[in-house]
Amino acid sequence: MELINPRTFLIVANLLGLLCALVLWVQARSFPADIEGLRDWAKAVVLMGCAAGLASLRGFIPDGVSIVLASAMLLLGELLLVFGLLRYTGRKPRWRPAIDAIVGLVVLLIWLTYGSHSYQGRIFIMSLAHATFFSLGAWLAWQVKPAGFGSRFLTATFVIGVAAAVWRLVTLSMNVTEADEIFDRSLIQQVYLGAFSLGILGLSIGFIIIANERLREELEYLATRDPMTGALNRRAFFARADVEWARAARSQRPLAVIASDIDFFKKVNDTFGHHVGDLVIKDYANRAGHMLRLPDTLARFGGEEFVILLPDTGMKEACQVAERIRREVEKRLDKTLPPYTVSLGVAVANAGQGDFSDLAALLAHADAALYKAKQGGRNRVER
Repeated sequence: MELINPRTFLIVANLLGLLCALVLWVQARSFPADIEGLRDWAKAVVLMGCAAGLASLRGFIPDGVSIVLASAMLLLGELLLVFGLLRYTGRKPRWRPAIDAIVGLVVLLIWLTYGSHSYQGRIFIMSLAHATFFSLGAWLAWQVKPAGFGSRFLTATFVIGVAAAVWRLVTLSMNVTEADEIFDRSLIQQVYLGAFSLGILGLSIGFIIIANERLREELEYLATRDPMTGALNRRAFFARADVEWARAARSQRPLAVIASDIDFFKKVNDTFGHHVGDLVIKDYANRAGHMLRLPDTLARFGGEEFVILLPDTGMKEACQVAERIRREVEKRLDKTLPPYTVSLGVAVANAGQGDFSDLAALLAHADAALYKAKQGGRNRVER
């Protein structure tokens, strides 16, 4: 039974592969350098598409090209899919053993083509290789970060590829006779080739989606973070603080704010230079951030000034947090940096008491407490 000429499947796969490779290549040239793997995927899709094109010409060109070369290109393309995922997830591919394995498979295919003339042997070897590569691809795709729709879509596409290859192995005993070897038109082979054609498209779409998800994540991070310290910037802080203020009002829970400032920071810059001053700011942000809970928020408001938002935290607990941060900074753990201290001001909005009209009033009170700490001699906590 023939649904569609098998050559049609392969030609469609070739055209889809070239089109998707163009999209991936454009992305690779325009995306940040730290999003790796796109060029590997583009090359892989080109190789797989061209392999499909060569296979579609079987009977018109020598078997050495339509079978052996096409199979080698297909295997190399699938290897690049896996290696692209390795680069994307921050791992280093190992080329030598992988290339040696592909060369061994190609030599075996040459023998099966010209030595034993075993069509079923070729199907067995290639299906086994497809199942192996796609299984590795599914495992790596599942680990892609961010774990959103793209990674799940890509994983599912790889799993479908594994299922198609395993199904081809299981149905190998129902394969065509040697008389049909010139170009297999069986229903099994047509379904398999159809899955292959759609698989190239599905994998390409999956790669495009995960690359765009990674780019969106990086852009969101850059838009909300202070580039020097990684703490939230002023704009992102107010967006989160507004949410916490509204939540505190609904749940009748307290909301605390700590305003902090590095003492005599201008003297640090004048004495040791701005580079050392930047290192001091980074050090404070890192050490203060490690002493906070997951729901807490650390933000840099500018210069050496930082603000900490503590949801569901009363005055006593907020003062304890501020004091722990003050003592931690005072220890001077990094001997390469000059000693420095911080002053901190604490303010708490107690739900239901109406002590602050809005978030701005709460922050103003924390700033006033910080000023009081500086006036009182610095390196202290005031409320």
